[in-house]
Amino acid sequence: MKTNKTKLLTKVLACTMAFGLVFATGCSKGKSESKLHEDFINELGGVSETYVGAVSEASYATADEAATAYVEEEIVGDADVTVIGATSKGALTSSEVTALNLPTEISEGMQEIEKIEVEYAVDEVSAMDTLNTNKTVTVYVIKYANDFKYYSPLPVTGETITKSYYDSVFDYEKYQNCTYSMEMNVSYDVSMSVPGYGSFDMDMEMTMKQFAKYADGKIYLEQTITMTVAGDEMLMEEMGDISDMNEVIYAYLETVDDEVVCYVKTDPNSTEWNPTDLHQIGFYDLDELTPFYDQYLNYTYFTKTNYGFEISGERMEQFIAETFEMADLEAYAGMLDVDLMVKYYVKEGALSGMREDGTVSANVSESGMSVKVKGVVEAIGKVTDYGTTVVEKPFTE
Repeated sequence: MKTNKTKLLTKVLACTMAFGLVFATGCSKGKSESKLHEDFINELGGVSETYVGAVSEASYATADEAATAYVEEEIVGDADVTVIGATSKGALTSSEVTALNLPTEISEGMQEIEKIEVEYAVDEVSAMDTLNTNKTVTVYVIKYANDFKYYSPLPVTGETITKSYYDSVFDYEKYQNCTYSMEMNVSYDVSMSVPGYGSFDMDMEMTMKQFAKYADGKIYLEQTITMTVAGDEMLMEEMGDISDMNEVIYAYLETVDDEVVCYVKTDPNSTEWNPTDLHQIGFYDLDELTPFYDQYLNYTYFTKTNYGFEISGERMEQFIAETFEMADLEAYAGMLDVDLMVKYYVKEGALSGMREDGTVSANVSESGMSVKVKGVVEAIGKVTDYGTTVVEKPFTE
């Protein structure tokens, strides 16, 4: 009976929670989104870009080849693309070149910069695209003495960000010395109706807090997770692994003689730190704990903004559709009503704040059973103290 009764609920919860936990959602708490947005920027001390652009690592024999490579490598992501044509708009004037403010490592040896318009079409259209229309992008190609390279400038507000910009912001080397904090609150209201058994309700709330400091190959980490579940006892018993919990862990890690040593404690009032293996807290390498280590989303989901970048609207729908496809859950993609806007705030060229706004809900019927789920996730993350964070061992041996 457990399998038949809870199979649908388990699938629905898995799908809704996947998006609830992938995206940390900022709660309005009575304030308008514009007010929350401005308050958060002020809390971060402002936003600013330091990205000066990048040139292609590869060299090309002609300007058209370089322009085509820009589209393939910087614009369309993993999609297949057909370049329809490339039209030269001539070389930039000296004043136009000066306006680009190229750093010396890019401009050294440069002979001229040619402006080329490339028309292209994406061959494989995502499930959320409605029109397969041709697109045009302006590409700047730099001519050096023996070759050509494309130049990838700071993305324009309102346009898709480029791969080079994405890699610059998420370069985990920038986060080797910083302080990271995040608080996330998740709540789910569940109603289920089963023929022959009746109706059941369940409410779940979870709060997760993380605080971490990184410096000189050392990491100090705090994490607290609390969850309360209330509702029909039979349904909760059938679900089995859903129950109240209150977990806290403190960890200190450092590299000693090329070996990672890890100490933990689970009582905030205790002064005793116990040595343990790194894999006991879910990791196998110290770098894995660095913010944004090995993190990669398709950069084509993101739209440039005046504060950083965001995922919203059709881009969010595309992300949802493709995520379900990769997880082999296409059959359940249509059951979710997802209203999310994810904002990333950049200060001095590094990701310094994350906040989002939205809900995830589902209303599904299958084999006479019905499930209604509504989830709200509220969270804010910040990365601060770049280059000034100090990590000290919290105990003496």
